[in-house]
Amino acid sequence: MKLNRDLLLMISENFQNDRISLYSCLLVNRSWCEAIVPLLWKIPGYILLTEKAENIIFNIILSHFSEESRDVLMKKGIDLFTEIYQKPSFNYIHFWRHLDLHLFDRIITRNFDKSDISMIRNELLKLFVNNNTNFISLFFPYDYKCQVNWNIRCFSNLKYFYFCNDIDQNILKELATVSKSIKIFNCDVVNCNDISGIIRLIEVQKNLDSVRISRCDKYETWQSIEEVLIKKAITVQNLYLSYNWHFDVDLKFLSHFVNLKSLEIIECSRPPNQNGTILNLNQSEKMSLPALKILKTNQVSFIMMTRLIESANVQLTVIDIHFEDIFCDFEDVRRFFQAIYQNCPNIEYLTLPIKDYVLIEFERLLINCQHLIGLVIRSERGLQYKSLFEILNKSSPSSLIKFGFSLNRKFGGKYKLLRSFLANWKDRHTMLLQIWPVNYILGHEKEVNRLYELIKYYEARGIVKQIDWGINWCYDSEESIWIEKRYFY
Repeated sequence: MKLNRDLLLMISENFQNDRISLYSCLLVNRSWCEAIVPLLWKIPGYILLTEKAENIIFNIILSHFSEESRDVLMKKGIDLFTEIYQKPSFNYIHFWRHLDLHLFDRIITRNFDKSDISMIRNELLKLFVNNNTNFISLFFPYDYKCQVNWNIRCFSNLKYFYFCNDIDQNILKELATVSKSIKIFNCDVVNCNDISGIIRLIEVQKNLDSVRISRCDKYETWQSIEEVLIKKAITVQNLYLSYNWHFDVDLKFLSHFVNLKSLEIIECSRPPNQNGTILNLNQSEKMSLPALKILKTNQVSFIMMTRLIESANVQLTVIDIHFEDIFCDFEDVRRFFQAIYQNCPNIEYLTLPIKDYVLIEFERLLINCQHLIGLVIRSERGLQYKSLFEILNKSSPSSLIKFGFSLNRKFGGKYKLLRSFLANWKDRHTMLLQIWPVNYILGHEKEVNRLYELIKYYEARGIVKQIDWGINWCYDSEESIWIEKRYFY
């Protein structure tokens, strides 16, 4: 039975995220192979590859080199062609959609002398940047200086752009002349003294959707980025900001982002601050984020987190908080919990540190947030698990079925408390549980096994439906502890 090409393409596109199935389809016949190969070769380097796989891909790239490129390299004493390559069955370069220059540099640096790198890099760019290719993503490595011929056909449809710090800003200015359709913009600006190219590239984009600015360590840089982001605020829906503690940041500029749905703020390496403040902002000033649904912060003060939650009001469904709160003012933390249950009745997923002194407010949160599905407790220092588990058994909404706990090795004698918590959950919906054993090392297998056996006991009795162990708690399964869309790749 023969299938027409359009039907094959429909089938193959349904499996485009299932590479194992795609590989199997390659072996059916030539028609299937012709439909599948373009999908597989869209993404070399876009996924994590082993060193062996990278070298295989590079050998295939070399087989596409023109006679002219081979002669240029041979005249410079660079002989890449010690083996005879057969002509490829397909023009694989034509299918390539994600241009990862970091992948190329990594392979070249690993296999060739430093003096040859520039020449090989130039010939690679000739092969990829021409009228026969059309890229949707571009990734620059750290300290990239090689000039690129910005062919308008190659880069006019660019949707994803990523680069590390210290790139030649002229490269970005030239890219800005041909690429105006980037939707996801991701850059690391640490140690950048000149960001004029970054600013220009952001300015010319027509429909910027997601912006990630990492490790901003200069106030002047931050000011320039803030100004250009305000100009593009109307289209931005996802924003990631990471800045250094050497300067304070006034986040009231976020009010310009009226369509912002996801916000992540990381304050890098800020020393403990008993006052918990990062702003020069009059508390009476209002900030509004009417579309915000997802809020993530790391080391941002409780005062600022409270302001952000209040600005989003009822729209928030995900709050993910990381904070070493040992030095925090009690009142700031209490107001933070109050802000959640007073402003976020639709919250579904919540990750936060909890201490004894806010357990009363935490219980009120459970009572008021009746749509809560997932809860992750980040920190256990200074926490009485007996009271926590009693509150969870007594006041958890019926929707709450997903839990994550980080249990320190010192948890030790508290196994009875965990057993009591699980036993008292028997009349509720089956829970999905994730546990991160902290500070368990070689030699502690007995303690880990004890914890493991306890959970398996209640899993067998239908109290726990699924148990996951380990650090990584974002799984693709529908029954994972936390389900969220990844906006940045």
